[in-house]
Amino acid sequence: AAASQRGIASWVSFSNTSDIGHTFTFSNIGTDVWKDNQLLWDRSPLKYANQVKTPTLFIHSEEDYRCWLVEGIQMYYALQYFEVPTRMVIFKGENHELSRSGKPSHRIKRLAEITGWFDKYLKL
Repeated sequence: AAASQRGIASWVSFSNTSDIGHTFTFSNIGTDVWKDNQLLWDRSPLKYANQVKTPTLFIHSEEDYRCWLVEGIQMYYALQYFEVPTRMVIFKGENHELSRSGKPSHRIKRLAEITGWFDKYLKL
């Protein structure tokens, strides 16, 4: 089982939508969409969604302008398409800082979602 939080599905879309997209992409991948779009796609989790078998929980915040909600939605629907067990939890009124400074009730729900997901799929 896996839990993805405020993730990047496509370096191509992230680099042109995030508030830190160009600089963060260049510092991590070493290029941008105009120099090597193919490399960004090759490093994108979305490209490999057809190989995922792991049940995956996606947690995103509706007002996250660093890792936009659409990044999680892309992976969520891709895994659904490939019939991988998946769940998407969206926190309204939260941003990129949900786990650190989100509303206490949302942080509790976030942890409950994660532990519930692992309890369901990890057989110890």
